[in-house]
Amino acid sequence: MLDHRFLGLSSNARYQIINGLERVVEVSTAAKRFHVGVVAFTVGLRFSNNVYGRMQFVEWA
Repeated sequence: MLDHRFLGLSSNARYQIINGLERVVEVSTAAKRFHVGVVAFTVGLRFSNNVYGRMQFVEWA
């Protein structure tokens, strides 16, 4: 039951926030000039989300 609450509350909210940030960055005019920077931002954002999510899950468990 804990897994379901964690996924519903924390994981889903973080996923929605990350998707929103990626959309904002991808459609910006700077994204067309600094493609490598956008990719690095996306990788860093997703990696830090995974690290934060794992730490949060351990605290819940």
